[in-house]
Amino acid sequence: MKTVTTWVLVAVVMFGWAGKTLAVKPVCTDRPFLNVTTNPDRLDLGMAPFMGPLELKAALTVEVEANCLHGPIYLSATPLNRQNGHSIGSERISVRTAETNGYVAMNRPVAISKPAKGSHKVVVDVKVDTPAGFPAGEYNGVFTFMIMPPV
Repeated sequence: MKTVTTWVLVAVVMFGWAGKTLAVKPVCTDRPFLNVTTNPDRLDLGMAPFMGPLELKAALTVEVEANCLHGPIYLSATPLNRQNGHSIGSERISVRTAETNGYVAMNRPVAISKPAKGSHKVVVDVKVDTPAGFPAGEYNGVFTFMIMPPV
C-alpha cells in the first residue's frame, strides 16, 4: 500500500508541474524575430599624424528590428591590427552611447543599451587613442554585437 501511495503522489506532482509549465504564456504572440544591422558596415576613423597621440573619432548606428523583448546589447572589439604587425590594443578603443556614462574602454564587452521591446536604434560613438609614433596605414579589427536574452 505504501508503494502505491508513493507512486500516486509522484504522478500527481509530475502532472501538476507539467500543467503549470504549459500554462506559461510566451512573451511574443507572433513568431519572434530579431535582426541587427549597422550603418555604416565599415568604420573609417581617418588618419593620425605621424608623430604624437591623437584621438580618432567616428560613429555608427546599430539598428535593431524586433517584435519581442530582448536584453541589453553588448559590444566587444578585437585589437586593431596592421598588416606589418603593429597592433592597437582594444583598451585604446572606447565607445559612448546614451546608456554609457561617457566613453568606456573596450578591454571587456560594454553594455551599449538597456533591455528593449520592439525596433530601435543605438548611436555608438567610437574613439581610438593612437599610440605616439605608430605608422599610418590601414588597421583592421572587428566589433561583435551580442544581444542577451531578457531577464
